[in-house]
Formats: sequence, structure tokens, C-alpha cells
Amino acid sequence: MPRSETVGLASQARADAVPTRVLAFAALYRWPLLAVALLVPLALLSTATSLDWIGRTFPGFFLMENRVVPTFSGYRWPPDRGALFHHQVVAVDGAPVRSAAQVLEQVAARPAGTTFTYTVRGEGGEAEVALPSRRFDLADFLQTYGILLLFGWINLALGASVGFLQPRTPQARVFVLHSAFASAYALSGVFLHRGDFPWLGRLCLAAEAITPATFVHLALVFPLERSFDGWRRVWPALPYLVSAALVALVFGGIGREPPVLVGLHLSYLYMVAALVFFAGNMALLYARGEGAAATPRWQSVRPRIRLVLPGALLAAVAAQGFIFLDNALGGRELPVQTGLLAPLPYYAAVAYAIARHDLFDVDRVVRQAYVYLLLSGLVAGAYVLLLQLPARLVQPLGGTLPLEVAFVLALALALDPLRRLMQGIVDRTFYRSRVDYRATVRDVSARLATTLQVREVADLVTRAATEALQLSSAGIVVHPRVAPAGERPRSQLWWRRAEGELRIEGIDAAPDVGGGDGLVMAETDVGPLHAVASLELRVAGSAVGVLLLGSRRSGQAFDGELLDLLRTLASQTAVALHNGLSYRELEELNRDLDAQVRQRTVELRASNQQLTRAYDELKEAQAQLVQSEKMASLGQLVAGVAHELNNPASFVHGSLANLIDYLDRFRIVLEVYERAGPAEGAAAREIAAVRERVQLDYVLRQAPELLRVCARGSERIKRIVDDLRTFARSDSGERGPCRLAEGIETTLRLLAVRIEQAGVAVRRSYGDVPPLKANEAQLNQVWMNVLSNALDAVEGRPGGAIEVVLRVSPEDTAVVVEVRDNGAGIPAQVRPRIFEPFFTTKPIGRGTGLGLSIAYGAVKSHGGAIEVESEEGEGTLVRILLPA
Repeated sequence: MPRSETVGLASQARADAVPTRVLAFAALYRWPLLAVALLVPLALLSTATSLDWIGRTFPGFFLMENRVVPTFSGYRWPPDRGALFHHQVVAVDGAPVRSAAQVLEQVAARPAGTTFTYTVRGEGGEAEVALPSRRFDLADFLQTYGILLLFGWINLALGASVGFLQPRTPQARVFVLHSAFASAYALSGVFLHRGDFPWLGRLCLAAEAITPATFVHLALVFPLERSFDGWRRVWPALPYLVSAALVALVFGGIGREPPVLVGLHLSYLYMVAALVFFAGNMALLYARGEGAAATPRWQSVRPRIRLVLPGALLAAVAAQGFIFLDNALGGRELPVQTGLLAPLPYYAAVAYAIARHDLFDVDRVVRQAYVYLLLSGLVAGAYVLLLQLPARLVQPLGGTLPLEVAFVLALALALDPLRRLMQGIVDRTFYRSRVDYRATVRDVSARLATTLQVREVADLVTRAATEALQLSSAGIVVHPRVAPAGERPRSQLWWRRAEGELRIEGIDAAPDVGGGDGLVMAETDVGPLHAVASLELRVAGSAVGVLLLGSRRSGQAFDGELLDLLRTLASQTAVALHNGLSYRELEELNRDLDAQVRQRTVELRASNQQLTRAYDELKEAQAQLVQSEKMASLGQLVAGVAHELNNPASFVHGSLANLIDYLDRFRIVLEVYERAGPAEGAAAREIAAVRERVQLDYVLRQAPELLRVCARGSERIKRIVDDLRTFARSDSGERGPCRLAEGIETTLRLLAVRIEQAGVAVRRSYGDVPPLKANEAQLNQVWMNVLSNALDAVEGRPGGAIEVVLRVSPEDTAVVVEVRDNGAGIPAQVRPRIFEPFFTTKPIGRGTGLGLSIAYGAVKSHGGAIEVESEEGEGTLVRILLPA
């Protein structure tokens, strides 16, 4: 296949892979994405709409679209909740009203604090309630809409977080569904009290009826998912069918006149029943029969139940359930939104238990708390029975001090046996069932097959041994992969875990332990671990480590069934350790390879930097060579032109001097002739007429001056030619005495025309500077480039000025030449690059970017330095330092 077709197919494959990955991502996270897409706009709209209420004048209670007062209010208003909650407003100040908006408009039209008389209709008939209107302030917002928004946003965040963290688990999907409806119920509750969003108010009523079904559904999958076969598969759908019937009943009753609120009350009762079912389900699961509590599956489930169950009972059932029950059957004195604050920590605990269930290892803490609670009760009871009662009997006989001392001594002797007794009672309470060997092997094997870290293998195996198998302690010793010929591998790594410890303990000083062939039943102390048995971990005839086992917490001996499980566990552990050690070797090889790659990268980077510097030096040398060639060509051209101009200029200059002398001689002879002129009157008159016609007197006066002007011009031409030859002459590169002031003045004379045309003022300050041994041609290039740049900077600016300073440094070690201008300055981002070859900010045709680079090289070749100080808008100072 041609290469172009191969590239085209690869590009097409990559292009096709993008939508495939997008679809896979959307399919995996469809539930949280759908919840976020639907609820975030609702949450934003609810927040903006509720904030709009702040500052409004309202009746002192809320109204639904059908003018029914909901059980939603502040903590201190309205004062008579029982007379208003779930009653319909039919008139205001005796005037009938047909909508909630009409009531709000009448109240808002008058100042806050105005008392209105409301005619309300309830189950007991009509009644009148007089209430002053209120201004809805920030405190009112926080205790009403603020609670709804907080509950809605937190539920949305919890559901989305669980959905993104655990997208594949049924528990997470059901929790996302539950959080979505609970969040929709709270967020749309804002619009239940606004007549301008009737369909969103209906959404609140529907979500309120569906949320209990999600509680029941969540109870079926959390904390332990159940499997439903046959006709039982419809069980998860039953609570939603009940919710659908309640939605129809609520909507049918709300639309009547007067409204029928039986469906709404049934929704409240359904919520209470769902909360009780959820909490009761967890309590029943926790107290479930003898056979399952000790399996690894239940070892992870029971701590989650302990964490969630108190919150379910106290927050959900006691607080939220009581408020819903009060609104359904009682006096309706409690605002319904107050029941949404209590269950928030409980919802967070459920979300955390689903998303991070492996972190809920609180079993040890709970058992120890029970132990110390029982021990404290036992000690307190003993104190009452053994000390206080006898003390009352012997008090008349001489005091209680001997009895107190005796009790303390007896307690000190009996405390440790009591603690062990209580610990045994609690252990039998928590682990009263037999070990489910198949479930243990299946769970540990599945988890060992998915890990490649030796430490994780040790953590899983020791956890299973101490928790599922109820051993007092367990440890794993891992041998190195390579051992000298004829020697048994020595121990390299080992970890231990005691009963109730959350983490394994890594020991640096690894013991030398051999397990023998198979199971060895022998007590031995390995560091802090007391082992009663050891198992050699072997793969393909090679030992990879030793499994150390402590005694059983029940005090019983190892039976045959447990030994079979231990051998199976050892085989699985050996394979996992072998894979982990191989993976570790691969990681070490990768680290070595990465180190070599990093080293090669550093070397390549250094070589690249050297090449970059060489390239920069080459460009700089090329620029200097170009400039040198240009100056050499210019020197040859100027030398030729100067030679051609010098001869006629010298001839003209010399001839003008002779002509002046000859004219003086002619004037002298003419004066003598005039004094001895002819006596005839006619000839004298003719001479006078000719003299007047040719203006001989004027010519005689002006001719010497004109000749002197021509002589000065000729002298200036000669000086300019000499300056050009001095500036650009082809030099052999040798250095000789050089007077810097003369070179600077020569450069200024060459730039005189530009300076005069630009109207730039040039100020000079030349100190007493000794001659330097330097290459005059190179320094002339420096002065020309620096002064030309200064002239470019001030050209066209009013008040442009250039100051040239020549002085000796304070240490008498260098000659300093400073050229300062008041131009536009150099921008900070450009300043670091001004000496780079071919870098220029001037327009095309104005600069080549070589001037300062060549000047820098010329100064450096003399052992000097160039410093540039510039502030944008303040001008530039170029300081050149040459060794004295």
C-alpha cells in the first residue's frame, strides 16, 4: 500500500476513534451527565428567581398557584400556622380573589406593615385571618428559599460525585436517581410559590411524590444489592407505581376548586414510610442471621451500616419523618423546609459509603468502644456493690479507707482479666457465626488477581486472616528473587498485622524465616509477631515467601476445614506475590531505562545548547564578516573617490591661491596706471565710461572675497574627503594610539547634515582622556552605529537632544563614553535582544539589525563592555567602557 494511503487510513482511524471515545464516555457516565444537564439549569434559574424575592412586600405567608398556603414559611411567620397552612385564600379585605398573583399584587401595592384581612377556606369551613404584610429580607430568604437551594445544590453535587466516582455500580446509579429527584423537589419548590412558573411548581409536587420511591429503591441495593428472580423482578418497580398513582392523585386534587389535598398528605405519609423502610432495612441487615456476618462481604458491609444507621434513625426518620408526619396528620405547625436540614449529613454519609466503601473500616473502633463501655459499667457496678454498700454498714465501725484500699488493689488485679472477658464477649457478639470459606476464598482470590503490588498483596492476605478468619495476627515474609547458588533465599521484606489494626506494619529488619515444605504447626516468635503456624509460599517449586499465622481469637485449634482454606489462600498468595515481584522487577527496569533516557536527554540538551551557542557565534561572526567586507568595499570606494577628487581639489585649491596673488598684482598695476593716466580728456572720459559699464570698482572689491570663499569651500571638500578616508580606510587590524574625541568628532561631522535637518541639539562634554591603543577603524564603526541609533530615536521629536560624554572612570581603569538621548526609549520586552544579529525594530529599509551587534563585538574585542539603560518614554543611555 502506498505511504499516502497508509497515512490517510491512520488519520481516518484517529478521526473515527474520537466520536467512539466520546460515545463510550457518554454511555459510561450517562446517569450523572443527564442529572447535571437537567438540574444545573434548574438550579441556576431557582437561585436567580428566589434572590429576586429579596426586598419585596408579601402577605407574610406563601401561596401556591391555586391560592393554597403551603407548609413553607419562616421560623416566626406567619404567627398562626394552623389557621393558614393548607388553607385556600378566597378573599382579601372582603374582595374575592381568583389567583395567587392577584393576592400578591394587592399586598405589594400598599406599604409593608399594612394589615390585611384574609378569608381562608379549609376542611372546617371559612375563617378570617388578619395579618400585617412583611418585607422579605435576607433573613427570610436564608430560612426559606436558602434551605431549599442548599438542599438542592448539595444533593445535586452528591449525586453527580457518586455517579462519576462509581459509574458502574447499581448503588451509585440508584443514588444518582434518588439525588436527582430530591434535588428537583427542593429546587422546583421555589416555583411552587410563584404563579408565573406553574409547570415548575407541578414538577415540585411530582418530585415530592417520586422521592419516597427512590428511597425504597435505594434500600433494595444499599448497603447490599439483592438479586430478584422470576416475578420478584417487578419489586423495584412497585414503589414507582405507587408514586405514579400519588402524582395523579395530587394533580387531580390540586386542580379542583376548592383543592383536595388528600394526595399531598398521602405523599407526606409515603415519605415517612419510605424513610422508616430505609432505616429499618439497614437495621435488619445488620442484625441478620448467624451465617453471614463473618464473611468478607459482611466485614465491609457492616461498618457502612454502622456509619449510616445512626444518621438514618436520628436525622431521616426522627427529624425529617416527624416533620412530614406533622404536615400530613398533625397541626401543621412546622415548616416543611426545616426537615431538609437534618438529613444532609446522612445523605453525605450514604454517598461516601457508596463511593468509598473500602475506607469504612471502623469495626475495630466500634468494638473497642463496646468493650470499654461494658468494662466501665462493670467497674461502676462493682464499685457500688462491693464498696458503697459495705461502707454504709461498716461506717459506724471506723470509716471506709481500708475498704477503698482493698477495692483498688482488687481492681488492679482483676482489670486485665475483666478486659479479656469483655473482649471475648464482644468478639463472640460481633463474630458469632462460622466462617464462610467459599465466600472468603472467592473474595480474596478475586482481589489478589487484580493487584500487582507486593504491599497490597500483604494487606489483602493479612486483612482476610485477621478479620475474615478471626486470627489474632498474621504476617508475610517475602524472599528475594535471586539467591546465591546452593543457598536458601534470605528474607527481604515482611509485613505484619495484629487483630483490629487498620494498616499493615512494615518491618525494615526482615527476619530469616523458612516455612519448610507445606504447613508447619509450631509456635515461634518472629519479631513482635507470635506465630503458631507457618506456610511456605511456593510457585513452580520455588519459594517466594512465608505466611505466618497467629492463634485463633476464639482460642480453638486449627481444624481441617480452616487448614484447607489456608492452603488455598497460600497458593493464591504465592501466585500474587510472584506476579508482584515480577512487576517490581519490571518497574525497576523501567526506572533504569527512564534514568538512562533522562541522562541521554540531558546530554542531548547540553549538545543542543552548545550547537545553539555555536550557531549564534557563527551568525555573529557572519554579520561581522559581512560588515567588514562592506566596510572594506566602502573603504576601497572611498579611497578611489578621494584619490580622484583629491587631485582636482588640490589643483583648484592651489590655483585659487595663485589667482588671488595674481589679482592683487593686477590691482596694484591698475592703481599705478590710474595715477599716471593720460592727460587727454577724451581718452580719460572713454576709460571712465568703460570702467563704469563693467563695474570695475565692484569687481575689484568682490573678486578677492569670492576667491577666499572658493578657497574655504575647497578646504572643506578636502577635509570631508580626509574624514571619509580616516573613517573607512582599509586597516591591517593593528592597533595604535587613538584619540577618541577626534574619532567622535569625525563621526559627528559625517552626520552633520542629518543632525542639522532633524534640528537635534548635540551637547559635548569631553574630559581629559589619554590616547588609547586601539583599532581606530573599529571604534569609528562603534561611534557611527551608536550615534546613528540615538539620532534615529530623537529624529522627528520636538526638543530632541543628544549628549556625548567622554571621561575616565573613577577607578582610572577605563575610559567611559556615554551617549544619551531623550527619545522614545527601548521597550522592556525588546531590551534583551538588542545585541542579537539581524534583530531590528526599524522599518524595512531603515536598518539591518547589524549595527549594535558589530559594535558589541568591536568593544568586546578591545576587552571592553557596553551597557544600556533605558526606560520606555524616558530615553536611552548607552555606556561604552574601554580599558585605559
